Amino acid sequence: MLRVLAMMVVLVGFAPAAHAGRGTNLVKYMADDTNVIVIADVARARRSPIFKKAFEAARSKNDTLDSLASSLAVEKLVDTIAVGGVSTAEKAVVVLEGRVDKLLAEAKKQATKEDKHKNVSFWVMPDGEIAIVDKKLVLTSAGEMANVIDRAQDKKAKGPAAIRTILASGTANSSVFGGVLLDADAKKQMATELGAEPQWAAFSFGMAQKLTIEGRVKLADDAAAEKVAKTINEKLGAPGVDGTNRSRIEGFVGKDFADSIVVDQDHSFARISATMTADEFDKLLALVKMFM
Repeated sequence: MLRVLAMMVVLVGFAPAAHAGRGTNLVKYMADDTNVIVIADVARARRSPIFKKAFEAARSKNDTLDSLASSLAVEKLVDTIAVGGVSTAEKAVVVLEGRVDKLLAEAKKQATKEDKHKNVSFWVMPDGEIAIVDKKLVLTSAGEMANVIDRAQDKKAKGPAAIRTILASGTANSSVFGGVLLDADAKKQMATELGAEPQWAAFSFGMAQKLTIEGRVKLADDAAAEKVAKTINEKLGAPGVDGTNRSRIEGFVGKDFADSIVVDQDHSFARISATMTADEFDKLLALVKMFM
């Protein structure tokens, strides 16, 4: 759980400033089989020490971002970012809103070819394709840009319904939110471990002086959610009790974070929430880098 949460936080580094629409309007650019979504709307988090640490961590792990950030104030040019993809394939779409012309000009220096689809120019990059679509900067995996342009020009397109349902469950005023649709194997495995089969999972991050984390697992009904919350609590253990998973988390990150973890039921959701300081976030980043 810690590894997944930390990797999602590091991804925030790609999403530096805010947008009033919270990015949900960008879902229409995602493919119908998208099963992972992350949206960042971080105006309120711009001065957060945790945001700054996440952005620097993202730069250290992505050569393209680091190159752009070395030449431009990326964190001041981008307003919103949406990242959607298919977890079982190398297929992803990234959409950025803001003053993106400068970003495109800089990124085009790495282009190997220029192409066009339905009168929209795009450029082939070493690791994908890039274009301005509806005044947004769009990056896709190889071969996907034509499909994004088709969806952008479809006035009825709204994006995958299941993804929109996940985003609608996000915590109000969160800086980063998203989720994942679980495939049959993941559902089966989690049902074995938790005692009930989940439908999907969502997360929300709030960034200020502390990082506020919330994860939500959607179950079939209230009874299933109550059972899963009870199982997680039993696996986690009580605060400060030696030999439990909570005490191991304390060893990796810190006592305050471990003690802040709360698991409860919210109707048909099993919910996990916690808070993390900037110092604890440093420890978590160090842990994540071991697996990246």
